[in-house]
Amino acid sequence: MVLLLCCKNAGPSAVAGKGSAGGFAMGNGNGDSSSPGIPRSLAVFFDTYRNREAADPSDNYIAICTNSGLKNMRWSPPRLGYTSRLAVNLKDNQVHVARVTYSFPNLSVYLDDLSTPVLTSPVDLAIAADPYGASYLGFTASTGNGWQAHQILSWTFSAGRSASAAANIASVTSDITFLRTACLPDRTFCTPESARVEERGPGRFHLILPANLKWGARIPNPSGQGVVLKNVRGSVCWNLQVEGSAACNGPAGSESIAGDDFLAPGRHAGSLITATQGGETRFSVNGRNSEFSRHEGLFEFDVELRP
Repeated sequence: MVLLLCCKNAGPSAVAGKGSAGGFAMGNGNGDSSSPGIPRSLAVFFDTYRNREAADPSDNYIAICTNSGLKNMRWSPPRLGYTSRLAVNLKDNQVHVARVTYSFPNLSVYLDDLSTPVLTSPVDLAIAADPYGASYLGFTASTGNGWQAHQILSWTFSAGRSASAAANIASVTSDITFLRTACLPDRTFCTPESARVEERGPGRFHLILPANLKWGARIPNPSGQGVVLKNVRGSVCWNLQVEGSAACNGPAGSESIAGDDFLAPGRHAGSLITATQGGETRFSVNGRNSEFSRHEGLFEFDVELRP
């Protein structure tokens, strides 16, 4: 059984392969991975069969998986997080209650005990959104040569204040259509291959800054004018592999002040920072000098130069 969030362009009737493909991933469930999955989708996969060719950890686990764009989709789908084996037996012929919540940057999955999650992982919801932040939410499922009943007795959806706020932080919208097929592969958060700089008029610019490039974007500023940032949005993870979701944040940065190894030691870790010198203004994420290549995510913003 799969709870699926997918890009609006996929449509409400989108369906993918059977068997190990789970109804969302690429492949036909029999080793042929040529048939496409549902692109730009995010799946909470309640898996009750161990497919060894897909490196499943067991026959009773939950995974959070993602598909990229059609050209970059691969088998098996990347797992952002998974349980090795659940204490609850998903196929014991009993009714089970699941709860899925999102509080930036973490997606959490609860099973029967709705107070303690069985799985939590940092997730970029923008993976599954169109340029306007819209997505479809639904269910899919599959079996292969065997047979199993997948029954949803009831379900509800709530977009409360915290969910709405998280969506606003994580979404990326602008007059530029940002093609998510240009995201680097094998990253939890969409990370563009290169920076985008568009001049909107005298002293006015629109920028998309990848988190993994040190001082990755720059604009001309020959007279050293003041720099005003507007409409700043996006999310980055500057040390996800070591510190987990504690190192993920929006443009203001994390609660902690950066240390000596950061670009700007006295500023908040992970924040959007600027530096003007040599006739130009440069932009970067305030990360550790030694770890930039592993950063994930992006910031998108407008810039005005003022005397």
